[in-house]
Formats: sequence, C-alpha cells, structure tokens
Amino acid sequence: MPPTRRYPNFVAFISTGVILGFVIGSAFAYYGGSNTTEYGRTYSASSSILFLGVLGACVFGLIAAVVAVLLERRD
Repeated sequence: MPPTRRYPNFVAFISTGVILGFVIGSAFAYYGGSNTTEYGRTYSASSSILFLGVLGACVFGLIAAVVAVLLERRD
C-alpha cells in the first residue's frame, strides 16, 4: 500500500497567522511607546491598535500562507 500524502489545511494556516498577527500587532501598539509621530501628530490608542493590528494580521497571514505552500511542496 503506498503511503498517503497529507496536505496542510491552507485556511487553518492563514487564519492562525492572521489571528496571531492581529494579537501581536495590537499588543505592540498597546504596550509600545507614545502615540505621537515625529511630525507631532497624536493618534488615539484605539486607532493605533487597529492600524498595527491589521498590519500585523496582513504580514503574519502572508507568512503563514508561504509556510503552508512550502509544506505542501516538500517531498
């Protein structure tokens, strides 16, 4: 009987990456330094958490997708 090849679940990989990225980005915004830019603009805590959370979700989702593709293509 030939061995059965298992494929990664892409939705699970990407979803986990997005959730993890949002949590890490939000934590970085919440526990990071001040919300003032070098140009003197001040952002509220909720908007900085949202911006960095979404950025983290996009980055980690992309990384998770690349990892899933690499796992799928290995022999």
